[in-house]
Parts: sequence; C-alpha cells; structure tokens
Amino acid sequence: MEDVTGVFDHYRITVRSIWNTGFWPDPAFQDWEAQERFEEVSRILFDELVLTKLDLEWQISDIFRKPMPFFRIQPTSDYGCPVMIDREGDALTGGGVWNDPVNRLRPLEAELHFIQFFDWDKMNHIDLQHYMAGIAVFAAQPHLVGRRALIDRQYLKVFRVKQGEA
Repeated sequence: MEDVTGVFDHYRITVRSIWNTGFWPDPAFQDWEAQERFEEVSRILFDELVLTKLDLEWQISDIFRKPMPFFRIQPTSDYGCPVMIDREGDALTGGGVWNDPVNRLRPLEAELHFIQFFDWDKMNHIDLQHYMAGIAVFAAQPHLVGRRALIDRQYLKVFRVKQGEA
C-alpha cells in the first residue's frame, strides 16, 4: 500500500480555501444552491487533484457518494483513535446520527474506504477536519459493516491499495 495522505491534504487545503475565500464571503453564495454548485466543483477537483494524479478512475457522479475501495483510511497510533459511527440505515438515507457505542478504532481492526471529507456545518467556513469512510470489514463488530465512520484527520493516514493487494 502507498501512503497518499499528502495528496489528500493538498486537495483538502485547496477545496477548503476555495469555499472559505471564494464562496462563503459573498452573501450571494450563502445558500444551498451555491453549496450544491460548490460540491460539483469539489468533485471535479478531487477527480483531477487526487484521482488523475494517482492514475485512478472513478465515476464522477459517485465521488463523495460511494466508498472508494482503493483508498483505505487507517489510524496511525497503535492505541487507536476516536471514531464516530452512524446509525444503521443512515448511509442509505443520508442521515447522520453518529452515536454508535463503538467509539474507538485501532489500526487494521477494520477496513475503512474513503467516501469524503466532512464538516458539521456546510453553510459556514469549513475546515474539512473529518474523513467519512465506509466500513467494509470489521471482524470484531460485523454488524457495523456497511455503515459510515467519521475520524478526525489528525489520527489517520490514507493509503492507496493497488489492484491485487489485500
């Protein structure tokens, strides 16, 4: 696996800056329509700054909507890190109540696939400090497979899994 955390950080800083300096300061862009246009721009930038740079392809309409199995999110500390996991069914409905009692994750304890960066308030300045990931495998907690997890970026790295790697 290849550590691509720096590529993700470059994208994160770029897109955060575009929203915080280009969209948010202008009252004409402080509405949900502008936020939806920004999400379209964000998908295009992710496609170019991350996927194209890493010679990967993903349907642009699926970017930030479906877990990307070639990007794995892993905690960096052997002691694990805080994690928030959504309720069953929220991944399908787009809901977001992050109150599962499992609140800590150790490296290699679960297989997490990148979905998107996350901020609690999309209609304010953003930091994109959380990664949202799909839980693909969790041997100790199999009932969590298919749900989403939020992890603060300071606790993790992103790895590119090449075809044929486990």
